[in-house]
Amino acid sequence: MAYTLILVGVFWNGTGALTLGMLSTIQWDWLPALLLGSLLGGYTGAHLAIVANNRWIKRVFEVVTIAVGMKLILG
Repeated sequence: MAYTLILVGVFWNGTGALTLGMLSTIQWDWLPALLLGSLLGGYTGAHLAIVANNRWIKRVFEVVTIAVGMKLILG
């Protein structure tokens, strides 16, 4: 299961990165912050998934998703 998630993630993220790289300029100076955020977020999410219950995690995900959506809509 973990291998599937990793391979699918690498494939889709790699495809997206390649496509965006061909369409625009890559901001290489953002890469360290993006990698650090990804690693910290993945670790924190995995830790919370073990410690917290499933209902709490779903609620947090819903709140974050709605907040990001509203930010995108309202600018």
